[in-house]
Amino acid sequence: MIREGNSHSLLNAGRCHKIAAASRYLADFLHLKTWLLFVSVLFVMASCKPKPQEITISGTINNPTGQTVEVFYVKHWVGSELERVEVPLGANNAFTASLPLSEARFVYIRIPRRTLMLYLKPGAEIQITLDAANAQEVPLIEGRGVLESRFLVSYVMEMEKLHSRAVLLNRAGQMSPAEFAEAAQKGYTDRMAFLENYPDLDNLDKDFVVTMRANILYEKYNLLLEYPMAFSYFNPAVGAPQLPDDFFGFLEKEGLIDDAFTRSRTYFRFLQLYLNRLMEQQGAAEAELHYAERMFNMAERELSGLSREMILAEMVIMGLDFMDLEAAAALHQRFLTSASDASILEVVNLAYDKVMALAPGQPAPQFTLTDINGQQVSLSDFAGKVVYLDFWASWCGPCMREVPYARELKKRMKNETDLVFLYISVDTDQTAWRSTVAHHQIEGVHLNVPGFNHQVPEAYNLKGVPTFFLIGRDGKIINNRPPRPSSPEIDQVLRDALAN
Repeated sequence: MIREGNSHSLLNAGRCHKIAAASRYLADFLHLKTWLLFVSVLFVMASCKPKPQEITISGTINNPTGQTVEVFYVKHWVGSELERVEVPLGANNAFTASLPLSEARFVYIRIPRRTLMLYLKPGAEIQITLDAANAQEVPLIEGRGVLESRFLVSYVMEMEKLHSRAVLLNRAGQMSPAEFAEAAQKGYTDRMAFLENYPDLDNLDKDFVVTMRANILYEKYNLLLEYPMAFSYFNPAVGAPQLPDDFFGFLEKEGLIDDAFTRSRTYFRFLQLYLNRLMEQQGAAEAELHYAERMFNMAERELSGLSREMILAEMVIMGLDFMDLEAAAALHQRFLTSASDASILEVVNLAYDKVMALAPGQPAPQFTLTDINGQQVSLSDFAGKVVYLDFWASWCGPCMREVPYARELKKRMKNETDLVFLYISVDTDQTAWRSTVAHHQIEGVHLNVPGFNHQVPEAYNLKGVPTFFLIGRDGKIINNRPPRPSSPEIDQVLRDALAN
């Protein structure tokens, strides 16, 4: 899975992450979609949560290319869970959207071709006029408490086109370490000057300013930590760049790890990149362990306080997604022995419960969808048979690499009439889905849902594609992480399931 937060996972193209697929939420770097990294969010830092209030955003979208508007924010950096709503455009392309909000956060409005970032407090009511066809036109933002949002609009339009992470990393292959470090420093200097010289700086929310300063500082650090990976990506024949001895000298600075910065998304990412750097220096030690467990161990040793707890929690969630289920459950128990932040504990336990609900022996979530021929198909239609369920997408490289292996697998299993190859595509482009099935002659039952934010992917806790489930004759899950078609173990696993 491609999961933001460490260079190891960015290099692992074994699965296309949910966040990567939902490109409307993400920025594009090297075709591996990742979160917009220069922003941050304020989240609940204590066990006593403020009572949520609604924020209301209304406005008009000129020249829209779609029929809906999405409004969303990240509820907690750990787990990257979204609070979102999608509303239709009404008469004169007007819309109104409301979301619960308990503390100030960065909130995003997304329409095709444009995403607008705001900073809102509970109870905010704002009005927006936005041109979907003209990215150079400054959106009109009115209402109560709009200063921070107006700053962000100017900041993004003036700074990000010059110094964004995607812009700089895409140039990394042609830059020496000294040139890249100079460019990262210039981005930091220009961004910070933009903030400190902003005419209404003294009137901006103080927490917002603190978080923006942290974003700008740790964005520079993150770029330096990511440079070797980016350089190697563009120069595979050359490999890693020759770094000067002091290239990572900033990691020795006092106060680098500080819980005061945990409101910043770029700081949260920095913690992961920093630990990844320490693991690289560690070499082969603990190499037999899963990446999530190695990172967990490193965080236990190197971090403290809330910074430590956030990374431990993130690694537990990664483990629940990708580790052996028994080992992931053990990691979860280790986390529980030291967890103290109620909001983080809630996120981790929710992730644990979702995974356990799909453990072997649990009933497979039922669904009814329309197949590629326009017929209604339910999972219950296959009662008494074994179902090899494959969540995939036409844009997913790892998914498509499994297609030839799946074709050969079906040939080997051609006499097993009780085996069903059931495909659920998460393509939002139905034409791409249908043409891919036809072009590659993918045999099986084909269903489609429009993206990850649909009740079926959510019921199966889908975090990336390809993801497989093996469902028994009784409708219960046999294996929630069965081998892929390319695995030499898949034949025996399927035959064992058919024998029961």
